[in-house]
Parts: sequence; structure tokens; C-alpha cells
Amino acid sequence: MVVKHHVKGYEEFTKLVEDLEAQNESVIHVLFSGGKEEGGKSWCPYCVTAEPVIEEALSTAPETSHFIHVEVGERVYWKDLNCPFRKDPRTHLVFLPTLLRWKSPQRLDGSRCSNKDLVEMLLSDED
Repeated sequence: MVVKHHVKGYEEFTKLVEDLEAQNESVIHVLFSGGKEEGGKSWCPYCVTAEPVIEEALSTAPETSHFIHVEVGERVYWKDLNCPFRKDPRTHLVFLPTLLRWKSPQRLDGSRCSNKDLVEMLLSDED
């Protein structure tokens, strides 16, 4: 079963990734999405659409893999061009949502994260 993690903010994200890398964990997938509002849904409409597709597709990921769902924060924070998620060379975030395989060029962003076939392809063992 995929090990799921949920973090909020840049500091929690970087700490978790560093911990997993130190443990030499195999495959790490990361979903970056807008923070949740009071109703429990993200302020990002593409994120709201993509989350159930990605959740369902996790069954195709390697059983020993890790999946990190990162809430980047409020819309104003995300839109700031100095947002650390945008500046970090390891993430190169431009769009939300973004689903990626950590330390790999494989990534989906925006409405492509709602495409079941593309998501399953990224999450599966196949390269």
C-alpha cells in the first residue's frame, strides 16, 4: 500500500522530503495543490477536480512508494512570485495542481492532473 503523507506549507514539505531521502525511500510522488478553505475544498478549482482522480489512481503506484499531498497555502501566498514553492529549483512550480515524481522530469500540471490515463501512467512503475 502506498504510504500517504499530507503536509501544509513549504517548511513541512521540505522537512518531509529530506527525511524520506535520508531513508533512501524508493519512489516519491508529490501533489502540490492550493490550501483548503473552510468548506474543506481547495481555493484552486483545478485542484478540486484533480484530487479524486489522483486519489483513485494511487492504486497503480508501486506499493513501496510514498505519496505526499502538499497544500501550498492561500491563493495570495501562491500568487506571490517570491513564493518559495515557485523559487525552489527542485519543484519549478508554475501551475497548480502539479503532480510529479520526485527527482524526475515526469510531471503533470493544471488540467492534465485530471486526466486519469496520464495520472496512472505517471504513478505506475513504468518509466
